[in-house]
Amino acid sequence: MTAPDHPAAPPAAAGFDDPSFGRLAALIYREAGIVLGPEKTSMMRARLTKRLAASGAPDLDAYLRLVDGGKRDDELANLVSALTTNVTHFFRESHHFDFLRQTVFSDPSLRGRLPRIWSAGCSSGQEPYSIAMTAQSCDARATITATDVDRQILARAERAIYADAEIGGVPLHLRAAAFDRVPEGWRIRPALRAMVSFQPLNLHAFWPFDGPFDAIFCRNVIIYFDPAAQMRLWSRFCTQLRPGGLLFIGHSERIPDTMRGVLRPVGHTIYRYLPS
Repeated sequence: MTAPDHPAAPPAAAGFDDPSFGRLAALIYREAGIVLGPEKTSMMRARLTKRLAASGAPDLDAYLRLVDGGKRDDELANLVSALTTNVTHFFRESHHFDFLRQTVFSDPSLRGRLPRIWSAGCSSGQEPYSIAMTAQSCDARATITATDVDRQILARAERAIYADAEIGGVPLHLRAAAFDRVPEGWRIRPALRAMVSFQPLNLHAFWPFDGPFDAIFCRNVIIYFDPAAQMRLWSRFCTQLRPGGLLFIGHSERIPDTMRGVLRPVGHTIYRYLPS
């Protein structure tokens, strides 16, 4: 298993005029690895208003004592959820799923076993369910591990119900086999839900599973981390990929030059792990 790897305090914390926001930034960095610099103060203030009211804390100092003292783990989870950005949709960056279909789900060497795929930073579930739909479209199955630091968004992913507007990215030829109509919207069908297991995970802490994975999706997540944390994660992902496995990243992310020897580009924001 991968050893724990806890991030240090963010260097940006010292730049806050209000020490309370610096403490808050350090707390979020420790719990989720997300860097919130001084330019994010207005965003933090806006998102914290509801949390202070719900917790009964009279001010930010009192709130920090509440969540940083181990007294309210539930409220710490609420705080992480409030300050986490969750932007996703079905088949986002569709070329990734085309490549997955053409490679992993068409790989004759995988016959006889289920491909293992990790959706890291899965948000409300559209990414792992898109992977499951891709497998189903190839008359295949997969074992999909889906993780996120935000427990509230994971609960929504497990519920697997989406509004009309949210299924717009699903190709029409896949919709009938993927969803059942329910009063609240559209629910992912049981066969697809059965491929996906959700669990909370801080990418910067202990990973409670072992590879090797045939593919890892970690898209538009690493951009929220500082360069040192990013470098640690690229290396750790390699330890979880089988030789020849694929790493899919976001359109705003880049693999550092020092990793290009083992992570070789095979498509736009797609890399194959080829250890020497």
